[in-house]
Amino acid sequence: MAEKINNIHDKFVRESFSDVKRAASFIEHFLPPQLMSSIDLSTLILIKESYISKELSEYFSDLVFEVKLKDGKKDAVTVALLFEHKSSPDKYVLVQVGYYMFAHWLKCVSQRKKLKVIIPVIYYQGKKEWKLPDLSVLFENYPDYIRDFVPKMQNIFISLNAVKEEQIGTMRDAMMAAAVIAQKWRINPVKLAEDFRRIFDLFPKEGYDWNFLEMIVVYALNVSDISEEALAESIKSVPPKLKDNIMTTYSRLLEKGEQIGIQKGEQIGIQKGEQIGIQKGEQIGIQKGKIEVVLNCSDQGMEIQMISNITGLTEEDILKILKGHGRIK
Repeated sequence: MAEKINNIHDKFVRESFSDVKRAASFIEHFLPPQLMSSIDLSTLILIKESYISKELSEYFSDLVFEVKLKDGKKDAVTVALLFEHKSSPDKYVLVQVGYYMFAHWLKCVSQRKKLKVIIPVIYYQGKKEWKLPDLSVLFENYPDYIRDFVPKMQNIFISLNAVKEEQIGTMRDAMMAAAVIAQKWRINPVKLAEDFRRIFDLFPKEGYDWNFLEMIVVYALNVSDISEEALAESIKSVPPKLKDNIMTTYSRLLEKGEQIGIQKGEQIGIQKGEQIGIQKGEQIGIQKGKIEVVLNCSDQGMEIQMISNITGLTEEDILKILKGHGRIK
């Protein structure tokens, strides 16, 4: 897996696809029919080994699945689910995907392993509408006959903001459907708060994985501003045990948020206090030093204008210092 998963969205995506059954439900729902007719989804496994470099870890969560073909051959096609984690379109994403693929193949060559086909699936979750361009667009200043040498990067592009909620709701795995809807609605936190109930309606009544269910709840609560009253209203129809768990999770998050707020406030207060103290101390020290210079210069018989040039103080300030220390009346 990627060494650094930077935020709650990335962590949630990774966890959503870490279960093979949930991942299979997503793959069969969003991959092209021709591809689905060629692979045996029952053989899907999650590959733990990473081929992602540190440079790419900020872009991909490194979720790689391997699945066998239905034709009975021993060879397997490797489906690489490479998730786009940024909230805006990235024109270099195909360069990054290409780097990943060749890094994978190069490692196989060095280990004398047979090469397998990689099908990149780019899962985009940003707010802006984005139609993934061809790689040759990056070389638009060149004539067409030169751009013909640019490799063709075939890929499957899934833009979550273009997928209808009704389509997601028909997924075989209800937990995965709820997770995807939560990811989709995080684009619009207000809508998520208003339609929170639809997520809970997808939860199975029994036999669910509470650990993942709790993660969905935590994720949804973190990306929305839903109040306790609105949350209680949205889960009226869910089973009592599930309802209790959801409200307990909400209370725990609320308590944790308040605690973080207090700790952060105290820390800021301390830091600000220390900074003010240092600044004030330095200021006092500088001022005290200048006073001594003014008094010494005066004792040497220097004119006030000369003292002002030396210390940078105004003549008025120098007169105040001299009066205050009894040098003049």
